[in-house]
Amino acid sequence: MAVDLAEEHSTSTLAKERLELEVAERIRFEKQYEEVQQEKKELEESNKRLELELLCTQSRDDVNGISESEDEEGGRGANTYKQRYERAIQELEFTRRRLQQQHQDDLEQLVGLKKQLEKKLSDAYEEVEEQRQVVGQWKRKVQKLNSEMNDLRLLLEEQSSRNNMLEKKQRKFDSEFQLLSDELRQEKSLRERIGRERELALGDKYTMEQNLSAIKLELELKEQKVVSLTQELEELSFGGNTEEDVTALKKTKHHLENSLKDQEEELDELAGQVQLLEQAKLRLEMSMEQMRKEYRRELAQKDEEIEEAHGNVQKKVKALECQLENEHEERTLLLRERHEMERQLADCEDQARTSRHVDQETIQKLRRDLKRTKALLRDAQTTIQQSKADGSNKAVLRQLRNQLDDAEYARAAAVKSKQIAEMEAEEATASLEEAVRMRMEAEERNNVLNRERAQLQLQIAENEEELAEVLKKYRSSVHQLSAEQMSLQEQASRIADLEAERSNLKDQLADLTLKLETIESSGDSSNSLMVKRLQLKTKELESKLELEQTTRSRMEVQMTRLKENLERVQNECDLIKSREHAANESARRSARAVREAREENSTLAAKEQENQARRRELEK
Repeated sequence: MAVDLAEEHSTSTLAKERLELEVAERIRFEKQYEEVQQEKKELEESNKRLELELLCTQSRDDVNGISESEDEEGGRGANTYKQRYERAIQELEFTRRRLQQQHQDDLEQLVGLKKQLEKKLSDAYEEVEEQRQVVGQWKRKVQKLNSEMNDLRLLLEEQSSRNNMLEKKQRKFDSEFQLLSDELRQEKSLRERIGRERELALGDKYTMEQNLSAIKLELELKEQKVVSLTQELEELSFGGNTEEDVTALKKTKHHLENSLKDQEEELDELAGQVQLLEQAKLRLEMSMEQMRKEYRRELAQKDEEIEEAHGNVQKKVKALECQLENEHEERTLLLRERHEMERQLADCEDQARTSRHVDQETIQKLRRDLKRTKALLRDAQTTIQQSKADGSNKAVLRQLRNQLDDAEYARAAAVKSKQIAEMEAEEATASLEEAVRMRMEAEERNNVLNRERAQLQLQIAENEEELAEVLKKYRSSVHQLSAEQMSLQEQASRIADLEAERSNLKDQLADLTLKLETIESSGDSSNSLMVKRLQLKTKELESKLELEQTTRSRMEVQMTRLKENLERVQNECDLIKSREHAANESARRSARAVREAREENSTLAAKEQENQARRRELEK
């Protein structure tokens, strides 16, 4: 648009200069017309004066001839006087007709010159009117271009506001990127902390396994003791008993019954707690299974979304690479065209220099012709002054005057054509320089866009690397979560084994109570030892129950931690999606900028083609 405005301005200035030139020529023609009128008057006066002088000279010649003839001959007759008088009258009539013919020729020449000047003046008036119309058209075009310039200014302001908004978005993206890097560092520290907790959990697991193996050994020892006690009871049942032993056994039996009731109450409480723990375990297993299914489903969806986004980003990157290659090719073509235009501009300058040289030579030649015609005019004027009575000099004067007018007209036409050619050459050079400048600006803008696109590609690559790293962390956390779930399942199976062992111990306790009753009924003296052993066994069972409760509480704590880790991983996935959306937006913005740059390049190429066409026309 700036190039069009410059062209319109240059054409308007050219039209203005042409109009001024036409007005100056009109004034010059008017002056020439006045000078011709003045010369006409002077010629008429000189003609009258010449006629009077001719009459005077002829009369003097006649008088002198008559006086001489009278003195010589003395008294010739009236016939000779009459003949001379008739001859003088004929000569006077002949000179009068010749002067009238010359006067008519001069008048016809002046009338023709007047008509020619009037025609030139009317042509000048028409050209002035046309130039006025052209100036009016150019004024309207200038007004239109001013309105277009205002529109372009508004568009430029909108573009600047859009650029400011893009800069704000870039700063926002940088801040989000910084926040994301901070979150990644926090995630790294959290991962390290989770690793330490995992090591602690593995240590607790190892201690629990050791405790479980110790409990199993103790159970085996107790079973051996129970077997030995049953053997002793059988031996005692076959031995002899006294009444004192029976009373002692009754006392111990009563005491054991009381302790057995207490232990049964404690066992009922423990059984209720075990049932509650089993219900909680079932609820936890169901919730864990549901969470596992949801987690797998969400993980599959996120993997699909991430793969789809990755494919879209790769497609966009490939499209941007293709656009970059096309722009590189277009840039090379533009550079070639630029070199071609520079070469053509140099040729035009050479032609302009040669045309200037030729114009100068023609001007010098015309000046020499003008000097020669002026010298001829001076010679003609001198000859006219010397021989005013000669009619052939007037024809020479008219011919010389016509040659002078033709030479002046040719000189004016040559000067005018030279000025027009110089103006057109200057206009072509100015438009070419403007086109070259705009091409340089477009190339600089293209370079800036290429740098921005390279930066965006680097950012996209960095985002992809960060995305891959986050996915790696996410998968490692998922594997860790699955490992923790496996460990929980193993611990749940161990709890079930311990409960089965507890039920076995309950059965053994019931068997021992039955044996104790049989011993009381039989009156065995060694029942106190068995009661002590049973008490020890109940205490061991209580310690096992407490150990199971502590392991259950630890399991619940680990489950809560795993849930928190899962929520954190989901938040990270959401952040990754937002980053990917921001990267897609930046890629779309870069593609839009590249498309706008390509449109500007196409407009510049079209303007350059127009300039080349104009230059070819000027060369023709």
